[in-house]
Amino acid sequence: MKIEELLGGATSNEFYNSNLTALDASVCEALAVGQAIGHQIAKTHIGYSTHIFTRICSHATSLIRAVPRSRWARADFEDWDFGCAAGHCRAIIEGFLLFCYLIEEPGSIPEWSAKLNVMHLNDCTRRIKLMENLGASDDLDGFRTQSEELKGRLRNNEWFTDLQPSVQKRSLAGDNLMIPNRDEMLEKVGWDKKSFYSTWDLLSQYAHVLPVSFYRIEPNGRGTGIENDCDKCYIAVAMQMSAVSIVIATDLLVEAFPGTAEVRKGTKSKFSPGPRANRRPLTARG
Repeated sequence: MKIEELLGGATSNEFYNSNLTALDASVCEALAVGQAIGHQIAKTHIGYSTHIFTRICSHATSLIRAVPRSRWARADFEDWDFGCAAGHCRAIIEGFLLFCYLIEEPGSIPEWSAKLNVMHLNDCTRRIKLMENLGASDDLDGFRTQSEELKGRLRNNEWFTDLQPSVQKRSLAGDNLMIPNRDEMLEKVGWDKKSFYSTWDLLSQYAHVLPVSFYRIEPNGRGTGIENDCDKCYIAVAMQMSAVSIVIATDLLVEAFPGTAEVRKGTKSKFSPGPRANRRPLTARG
């Protein structure tokens, strides 16, 4: 990923500041919309998607508070290490794809049942592995029983049994969170695969401590936390990709809850907790 290509003629400061502003506005609107939903009755698939949206907002808040020059947090110094943004951006993108998958109107009751039970089985399988690794055996039998029940539901689901055998096998093994694979989801949301994976791979290198993240550390520069063009542009790309994901997710949620559209006012949106300028005014108590 060449810095010159990312900048497109802008300075690193211009590129960074514009993406920081875009992220700020997207997070403000997402939080305002999420809080404006309140306790509304919704279809099951939309209800599940709101939980994913909450997690996206949580990572988005952490991201906007972690990046340098953010008005969301005060600090005595700036930390320009790309690692402050990589993990949160990666989580936002993962959450976004899952959100798009869940909020889509299912074609039938069996289709939704299959999607839901595949997700349940994935969760159940992960919990079993987690407890086995921790040596926590108290709830293992219950989760194993639940796992078999979920597999039975899927084997008796006519929509699920029409899927390719390889997809059924991975789903029944608890490996699949979503029935379509990532490439299929990227195509559905309209993201270019080559561009996505180049950024995804970069984020992954810094979300984990892998050689790409430390082989090119420069004294008083890249990888040290001191302000430098490379880390500044990488953080900006993370903010850019996060902001795009958040905006699309917010658009889809507003479609599901049209009454929330009026609270979208960019960085002037009102929500709480948040920066002082965004907090709702206290109402008088009678």
